[in-house]
Amino acid sequence: MKPRTIAELGLVALVAIVVAAATYISQNRWSQAKVNGAPLFPGLTAQGGKIARIELRQGDKKLALERKEQNWVLADRGGYPAKTEPVRTLLVRLAEAQLVEPKTRKTDRFGMLELEDAGAKDTKSREVRLLDQQGAVIAQAIIGKKRMDAFGSSKSGTYVRWPEDAQAWLANTDVQVSASVRDWVQPTLLELEAAKIKTVTVEMPNEPALRIEREGEAGKHKLVTIPEGKKLKQGADVDQVVRGVAAIDLEDVRKLDSTAAGEVSTARLEADGGLAITLRLRREGEDTWLSLTATGDGEAKKTADDLTARSKDWEFKISPAKASSILKRPADLFEAS
Repeated sequence: MKPRTIAELGLVALVAIVVAAATYISQNRWSQAKVNGAPLFPGLTAQGGKIARIELRQGDKKLALERKEQNWVLADRGGYPAKTEPVRTLLVRLAEAQLVEPKTRKTDRFGMLELEDAGAKDTKSREVRLLDQQGAVIAQAIIGKKRMDAFGSSKSGTYVRWPEDAQAWLANTDVQVSASVRDWVQPTLLELEAAKIKTVTVEMPNEPALRIEREGEAGKHKLVTIPEGKKLKQGADVDQVVRGVAAIDLEDVRKLDSTAAGEVSTARLEADGGLAITLRLRREGEDTWLSLTATGDGEAKKTADDLTARSKDWEFKISPAKASSILKRPADLFEAS
């Protein structure tokens, strides 16, 4: 091949590379966003050390987190310990967020972006407020819908606006804001292997006790308190009760009030290794609140002590599905006479 031909081919290849690069840059909105965006909260990074409280709201759900030295707690839930990582992530995302694309100013279109009043009933909008130790607001915003792949593959954005401003924006950061307690704490209260549970006894007011025992060392569980003349309904699953007490997550938390009214039931379980746990389940309207005590010998003592340390003096709201899986009445299990 002639040198001139080689040079011409090289020039064509170089031009192709330049054109491809220019096309990529012109189409890559993420790059444009990072260059052209204005901060959602200018100077927030420098004020990070002043943030002492975070208030979150979504409709009638409210949550307040408060800094306690190097840790965070749920200020409106009696000071229950919060996880540090989601708090840190939220603050970093808010500090990094840039406004890269103005959206609507029409309030009747805010609902499409989930940017309506965060205090409205059934709203999907969430409001976040950052305050200092004196209660002064450092930053405040309405956080709306996530826009998937807004700035290219796997680079999502979030619709935002300031409460006092009708201008909606698309920010270049995935800002996760939740007013649900379980998103800020360790939600798992109890996590045992159902196969290692030897017995479960459920006692409910005005109902005969239900006792479930394991058959053999690793067998299925069976109900041993079957009234004379009764038989289990087809499809009745007593293992559902065992699975129910074996794994429990919280939905909400508050300080335990042992004098509070409400129908109280108990579920007691004994597991291999000597672990014994008593669950106290109290009905309050449509909600079920749970408290627990645990004891154990040998290796089980450490598990019992850990459970006690996390749960002592606290009461936890559990989901309706979890409550119904544990609190089985005879009418739920036996065929009618």
